[in-house]
Amino acid sequence: MTGANIWAVVPVKPFETAKLRLAGVLALPERMQLARVMVEDVLDTLSASSHLLAGVLVVTADAQCAALAKQRGMHVLIEPMPRGINYALTLAARQLAADDGDSGMIVVPADLPHITMDVMKKLTQLLAARRAVALVPAVDDGGTNLLACRPAEIILPSFGPDSFERHRKAAQAAGITPAVLAWPDMGRDIDRPGDLEAFLSLRTATRTHDYLASRGLAKSLEPANNSVAAQAGKYSQ
Repeated sequence: MTGANIWAVVPVKPFETAKLRLAGVLALPERMQLARVMVEDVLDTLSASSHLLAGVLVVTADAQCAALAKQRGMHVLIEPMPRGINYALTLAARQLAADDGDSGMIVVPADLPHITMDVMKKLTQLLAARRAVALVPAVDDGGTNLLACRPAEIILPSFGPDSFERHRKAAQAAGITPAVLAWPDMGRDIDRPGDLEAFLSLRTATRTHDYLASRGLAKSLEPANNSVAAQAGKYSQ
């Protein structure tokens, strides 16, 4: 088993407070449904990647999300009160470290419905070393879209604008040169209205694509605008 002690950790906001930046194009019920189908896509990919992982840990205060994870046989860490992604990930890393100090974790955001088994395979391979950090930078805002680290507490999670540089420096301070994956498709999540067109251009076989298309958000994209899709599956280290 490639990632016998590598866990995927998925922090999930309550669906009713998710994707507030999309309020201009999606009403609250639509945003809640979008949050749900994105999580389902992520969890399905992680289920298909189970041979690579020790397990999947979903951190959430949302009962519906917890039920979706448990239906798939995944572990759930309930937040008594949502306090942000970094707090949720700190709780998860602490639990993994307490269970096995050698465990690594791959942080998989709930708004990357297009994540693939190949992505998970590459990240677990990068955590083969007992001390390792791998980062996928966000296309916008200097953030971090994927973080993989081993042991789980080797650096503190610091997601948000400009977090890529914070994570990189934290790894270096721990004596690790992080693997940086310039992975354009994984560098884009679904957070702002402009992200919807970029995601739809990938034309993924996901619940999320089908849902957004059903809301009339799919557009006739010029071939020249499909550069994001052309990058799908590519990475460099």
